[in-house]
Amino acid sequence: MVIGIYDSGVGGLSVWRELRRYTNARLLYFGDTCHVPYGEKSPEQLETYFWEIVGFFQTQGCQSVVVACNTSSALVLPRVRDRVGIPVFGIIESAVQAAVAVSGGRVGVLATRGTAESGVYQTMFRTIYPQGQVFVQSAPRLVPLIEAGQITAQVTRDALKEYLAPLVGRGVDTLVLGCTHYPFLQELLVDLLGPDVRIVDPAPSLALHVTEELPLEPAEMGPRGAGTGFWVSGDPTTFQETAERLLQEKLPTVQCHPMAGERA
Repeated sequence: MVIGIYDSGVGGLSVWRELRRYTNARLLYFGDTCHVPYGEKSPEQLETYFWEIVGFFQTQGCQSVVVACNTSSALVLPRVRDRVGIPVFGIIESAVQAAVAVSGGRVGVLATRGTAESGVYQTMFRTIYPQGQVFVQSAPRLVPLIEAGQITAQVTRDALKEYLAPLVGRGVDTLVLGCTHYPFLQELLVDLLGPDVRIVDPAPSLALHVTEELPLEPAEMGPRGAGTGFWVSGDPTTFQETAERLLQEKLPTVQCHPMAGERA
């Protein structure tokens, strides 16, 4: 089996690194870097990107797609799920279930503007965890900073501190990382929040869900994967340099597949 994974940029790599722990299936990663950040795009734009990326995946032999992006999971999947001919996995439900497993009842969600304004987390928590309280905070400056590799810069720390303040003020005991870019800020988050707030990265939960749901062959069930092909819609060199810095490992040569749709 070949599994496609996509995001607006490097953020979905936090899902990719978890997924390869569970499967030997061939993986294909696509970063739509000419349209990053997705959090500022309309649902219509995001749906256009979705269909083009899924079409590309299918030309590469992908038999399922992981939408490693909270914004697309929130705004696109409800519009397209019944029209896609292959299994497609989003991240929202996995994030909520992972949070419910550890929360004491007061959950904060740090997210992009698109995800925050969609109300998807509030709705999902009311469905799965009605006795809890959820507070969602938009953090629009974080994705561009992470895409620039500034995960330890003072400007990133200051932005993160600003966005966390309202959630801390609400007394949250759990923080959901509602964007796949945010796990790359783990060290800053721990430093700013301290030991009393549980930080939930949804990527492990999503990766496990994908491998449990797909009809993988026995030979595809081991760790580390059969390898990954990496593609982007923008500059492959910049993506590769940033990705290797964030992951602390070398990647195969990243290739470019230009998007036919509108540019950012």
